[in-house]
Amino acid sequence: MIPQLVERIRVGAPLPIDQAREAVLTADPLDIVLHLEQVWASYDPAAIGPLPIAPARRTLMMSGQFAPFAPGANERAWDHLGSSYVLENTRGVQIFKRIVREYRSGVALGIPSPATLRWLDATEALLFGAANPFSGWLSTSPTGADGEIVRRRSYWQLFGLDLAFGTDDNRPPVYDKGTAANTGFVGVFEELLFELWQAITNLKNFSGVNSSDDDRIFRLTEALMFMLRARRQGPLNTAGTVLLREELAAATVLGWIDLTLSSNSSLVMDAGAQATSAAGRLSNLGAKVGLAAHSRSTSLFEMAAELSKILRVIESGVVSGPEYSYILYRETPPVPGVKVYGAEARRVITEWAAATGKDIKARGKPVETARRARLVAVQ
Repeated sequence: MIPQLVERIRVGAPLPIDQAREAVLTADPLDIVLHLEQVWASYDPAAIGPLPIAPARRTLMMSGQFAPFAPGANERAWDHLGSSYVLENTRGVQIFKRIVREYRSGVALGIPSPATLRWLDATEALLFGAANPFSGWLSTSPTGADGEIVRRRSYWQLFGLDLAFGTDDNRPPVYDKGTAANTGFVGVFEELLFELWQAITNLKNFSGVNSSDDDRIFRLTEALMFMLRARRQGPLNTAGTVLLREELAAATVLGWIDLTLSSNSSLVMDAGAQATSAAGRLSNLGAKVGLAAHSRSTSLFEMAAELSKILRVIESGVVSGPEYSYILYRETPPVPGVKVYGAEARRVITEWAAATGKDIKARGKPVETARRARLVAVQ
């Protein structure tokens, strides 16, 4: 939600990218929350169906600073939950929570500038729900749960994965995981990455054996599509209505952290945490508050945007047969006008291997995929 907003401001205002980022980072927290509601209203299946948004809520949303930059109707204008998962594994959320507490109660980080004070207000609203009338997870969190618990539950349900660390004080996390989860997601996804790598390397192979397998790529993509769609099923089996609100809330929180770390922002400067990369800035900030960032944060930051695109393509069903597998590994389309994602796949393969320590480019034990007739029954 955050990077998409920055881009709409850059194009629509228009403004240089640095000024567009600053406009968001120094915005009133209520304006950010109102825009979150506006983004949700643009896509919410209920809002465009028999349950339209009430006039009072719509009027309030339209009064926000970013109302002119609303996304188009039915546009899912936020990153996939997979992007939020890899970004949260940097431990950025927990580090930022400590930064807020330190600025509000101590002097170790120095005196914040007016821009950083505004950033603190917005961060409190997004991470703690302070003065936030429309908490992004208000309708989805169990009683007493905070945003991190809701996100952990969503990551588990959609990917069968937990975060690489416990709570802020290093206790094991406790949360309701639900009754169903895609615990086989990682194995199938890593097998797909291997097959995509084989296809990528064979694009320039004019004399040797071509080991790319379009049929295998399609079968793996189809299996992942059904896994992801199965967890999102809503009333009357309408696709895509479950976990969407949680996904938007997660994308907003993690997008805010990513934006803050994308440059030497006012917070980074005031805290004396300048660096040449997002991972370096987070590492410096973590050292200031006594909580180390993930040692492989560089790879996690580097693949987040590309992973979101790849997962969106997989879930969309656009790879509807072996003849369309090229969409996931070619960098130039064989047919004019077709969007391909070979560059994004290459980035995800490289950074996933670096982040997990697994050699994705070497074949492991192949995973089994069910025949197509049985995949529709995945629950």
